[in-house]
Amino acid sequence: MATVKKSLGQYLLSYFKQIQIEATSGEFSDSLEVVLFEGRYMLNTANATYSFEDRYSSYKTALHTIATQIPQMKTALVLGLGLGSIPQMLQRNFNFTGHIDCVEIDGKIMQLAEKYYPSTPLFNQLTMHKNDALQWMELNTKQFDLIAVDLFIDKNVPLQFQSNAFMILLKKTLQPNGILLFSRMSENYRAEQSLIDNLNLVFPTGKAIDTGGNMIYYYKNSAV
Repeated sequence: MATVKKSLGQYLLSYFKQIQIEATSGEFSDSLEVVLFEGRYMLNTANATYSFEDRYSSYKTALHTIATQIPQMKTALVLGLGLGSIPQMLQRNFNFTGHIDCVEIDGKIMQLAEKYYPSTPLFNQLTMHKNDALQWMELNTKQFDLIAVDLFIDKNVPLQFQSNAFMILLKKTLQPNGILLFSRMSENYRAEQSLIDNLNLVFPTGKAIDTGGNMIYYYKNSAV
């Protein structure tokens, strides 16, 4: 599938208003909308933004905190794809030249990511896995320098990704000196207390980065 090119007219108009490009439904979301805004493609559900190219401010803020370490990384794992904001930013904004594995359960979202990724050659450098992230992690044998967790159904992190068992899998999958970034919505702290507790339990030296709307838990693995 070829990457959709932005027309000059749409691109310029998008700096004045949001332009709906495509509306559809996913396998796990009743509503998926691709919008062009400020020259970037945005993927929205009814209540949340899944991705926004390099304007995906939560992960852009988090990646800036580790910017000096990213160029030395060789492998990255992205759990939850959207339109691919996280791999895009790694490749285009943070000088990451290694390999990126992306795990996404929703086949429709994977199709949209391929369609709207800003560069077909860069998209072809990704390895895509259509699977539930927990199931994929249970079978995975590789370790990664960076793991970015962006697993939402609408505004909620599903319960299986809040569990102690999932956190232990994440820790086992980190290389020595590897970095974990785990995103959740700030407003959901009461409903997702188990997520907060298990992050603190398994990654006790981690810290929360407030990105304005999202909290991203940051943890750097100890060297062996």
